[in-house]
Amino acid sequence: MNVIHPDSLESQVAKLWAIEQIKALKSLYFQAVDEKDYGTIGALFTADAVVDFSGEPQHHVGHHGVAEGDVNPDSWRVIGGAETGRVIASAVQDVVTVHQGHDPQIVLTGPTTARGRWTLYDMLEFPGETMHGFGHYFEQYELRDGKWLISSLRLTRLRVIWAPTLR
Repeated sequence: MNVIHPDSLESQVAKLWAIEQIKALKSLYFQAVDEKDYGTIGALFTADAVVDFSGEPQHHVGHHGVAEGDVNPDSWRVIGGAETGRVIASAVQDVVTVHQGHDPQIVLTGPTTARGRWTLYDMLEFPGETMHGFGHYFEQYELRDGKWLISSLRLTRLRVIWAPTLR
């Protein structure tokens, strides 16, 4: 039995194309982080994007010289792409990183808005030790001037494993 959808074929294709553009946006984000291209990171976000990495610093206490007193979660909550690039640069400028996003769950919430959830694995190689992180990105997107941008991002961690760097 065929299911008849109320949307036209053109509408369904447009929705799929929007989702693919959002996937490409996230892929470019991962690439820019790993290649230390902070200007590109800034351009992937709306100017008023709310970005929350505040759960991140706690996972670094006791590693690569980070002490409890060094942790200020508020400094990991920022507004806008330029500030997001700055925070990421301060965290990984001299670190080899590999970020992978898996099983994107993207839902269009309106003609110019969407939300998404990505499963994350990342590897951050510090001198002498490597962090393997597992978690999720929760994001919102907006279509502005014909381009999808991240308007909200929150990173959560399920688990972090520290291991000696193999070299």
